[in-house]
Amino acid sequence: MELDKIYQLMDKFEQSSLTSFEYRDQDFEIQMGKKGHGKTTVTPQPAPLPNQPVIDLTPVTPTPVTPTPVSTVSTPVVAEAEPTPVATSTASNPTSVVTPDPEPEPAPIDPKECVTAPVVGIYYPAHSSEEAPYVKLGDHVSVGQQVGLIQAMQMMRPVVAKQAGTVKAFLVKNGEEVNFGQPLIQLVPDTPDDI
Repeated sequence: MELDKIYQLMDKFEQSSLTSFEYRDQDFEIQMGKKGHGKTTVTPQPAPLPNQPVIDLTPVTPTPVTPTPVSTVSTPVVAEAEPTPVATSTASNPTSVVTPDPEPEPAPIDPKECVTAPVVGIYYPAHSSEEAPYVKLGDHVSVGQQVGLIQAMQMMRPVVAKQAGTVKAFLVKNGEEVNFGQPLIQLVPDTPDDI
């Protein structure tokens, strides 16, 4: 292609609203693209050799895809009725369907009735697995008495009771990870009015 024709193509491309342009013929190829502020960049490509594939090494700018709004149609949902158990009895085959009573939810634990974790770590009810736990169910605990240990950052911290009472329940297991302030042992306080 002659140089004058290339300049004419460039001028026409510059004045147009196109952002890219390619031209190919048997022995010549040209690509033009506008970047940023409407400047034209020209990348002339050498003619490919016969029987060789054309490899385009120019970077391709992705074109943004605008999402197409999709209309939604709401379909009413009809709730299916739950089957209810029916007690039946026949003379030849007496059977009855009995629904079990739901388990009662445990009463919420009042943190004021509990010995809580002083630090984050791993709770142990005894100094070692060979030793007896510091306290057992039904034991009486006095203020300041050690009731367990928490391993935090390779150090053992004592867990002490801040109130007197009788051990009602253990709320965590041996070797369980606990958080600061988490209830560990539930007590029946000696003087519930003072709490």
